[in-house]
Amino acid sequence: MDTPLAYLLGKLMFEIDRAADQLLQTHVGISYRRFLFLTVLHHCGTVTQHELAIALGYSDPAVSTMLVELAKDGYIQTTKSPEHGRKRLVAITDIDAQHYRELTERLHQALIAKMKKEK
Repeated sequence: MDTPLAYLLGKLMFEIDRAADQLLQTHVGISYRRFLFLTVLHHCGTVTQHELAIALGYSDPAVSTMLVELAKDGYIQTTKSPEHGRKRLVAITDIDAQHYRELTERLHQALIAKMKKEK
């Protein structure tokens, strides 16, 4: 019996995500999930919590939980929207913008080293 393509693609993505998490944890000291949040914020700038959830494909409660952790660790800041009091705006901190560039450089170097090692 043939294995469905959707299953194989899902399994491949799971393996890629797991490998990325291991690489980030080992060489950069941050989880893949946190890195995704920071990447979206780095590229999109200030967004609402809901817009961040949509960009990541996560639920609003899942994003809310992660934002509490990221804010506590100084990665992001949240503020109330001046246009809508119930919305929260999320942005990467200035300090973490520099840290993000350092993280991506370390990740890049780790990926290059891993690829050379596997040749």
